[in-house]
Amino acid sequence: MQHKNITWVEVSKSAIQHNIRTLKKILRPGTRFMAIVKSNAYGHGFVEVSRIATRSGVDWLGTVNLEEAFTLRSAGIHCPILVLSYFNPRRLARAIQEKIRLPVYGLQSALQLNSIARRLKKKAIIHIKVDTGTSRLGIPRNEVIQVIKRIARLEHITIEGIFSHLADAENPDQRITAKQLRVFEDILAELNFANIDIPLKHIACSAATILNIKSHYDIVRIGISLYGLQSIEKNYRQLHARNKHLALRPALSWFTTVIQTKKIPAGFTIGYGCTYRVARPTVIALIPVGYWDGYDRKLSNAGTVLIRGIRCPIRGRVCMNLCMVDITAIPSCKPGDRVTLIGKDRTREISADELAIKAGTINYEIVTRINPQIPRIFV
Repeated sequence: MQHKNITWVEVSKSAIQHNIRTLKKILRPGTRFMAIVKSNAYGHGFVEVSRIATRSGVDWLGTVNLEEAFTLRSAGIHCPILVLSYFNPRRLARAIQEKIRLPVYGLQSALQLNSIARRLKKKAIIHIKVDTGTSRLGIPRNEVIQVIKRIARLEHITIEGIFSHLADAENPDQRITAKQLRVFEDILAELNFANIDIPLKHIACSAATILNIKSHYDIVRIGISLYGLQSIEKNYRQLHARNKHLALRPALSWFTTVIQTKKIPAGFTIGYGCTYRVARPTVIALIPVGYWDGYDRKLSNAGTVLIRGIRCPIRGRVCMNLCMVDITAIPSCKPGDRVTLIGKDRTREISADELAIKAGTINYEIVTRINPQIPRIFV
């Protein structure tokens, strides 16, 4: 049966709800759950995912920037929201008024926030980001205490949280993670010695939440695992043996439709650059998905799709808006037939992990890069 959309993404509400319930079972008592919905909820559709998450008992939401946070507030979502990375300085007044938590990783932004909050006669709520060894955003270790002491004296700033990010949480060898946790603990001890009390501490991503209970603190930040995808690139089974009951369900499926079928004579080439030559008479299907839609060009002559439960290989280069698929094994295939890019069809399945391996990347990138203009249908 032909779908009303030519290309669409289906997201399972029940899978997300199941993943939240499952992950909450492994949290240290009292630890709060922050669902990371940045970047269109890793491609899943961030307003609806945020609604599902908050209705399923998630305490916090994490966005990448203020624009995402404002979109959630405009959608009627009122739970605490933490901006994880960056913000437009021109939008800070609205952020303060809407009680959006802002990241601070330098004194200058704290001073700016304090000035705006003073003018509004309010307090800006911040989480201070410290660099414990990832060498990304964060106050350098040797400046942390000095900078926080100065921020703590600002009258219109409330330091609600302090956080960091782990560089190697997915590694079965947890020595680097343990080192970062020690640095974080040292910072907390020095703040305690200086009589600076910061209520909420957090450092754990999905992998750390699963693998290292010492990382849980007051909040865990669950991203990729919320969507049922493995956060560990290698040794997945070995690492998850520590949580044998942790059976997460992938929430996303991606479908398109055959728009044309045609016969290619033996010896002809397919696609740009003539990278594939057919050795025998071949039937191909044209599907309206390409790298603009987020189907990686590195899947040229490497990826497969499912049609009527049968694996069909991509032939030739992935184009901007089209792919060519060998359907010689399905004589009855016709325009309008459903094509599964990610997900299950009868007894077979194509996972985001499979595409990631073929494209030489990670599952995060595969799902996050699905074009946001493609409809997300929640089922």
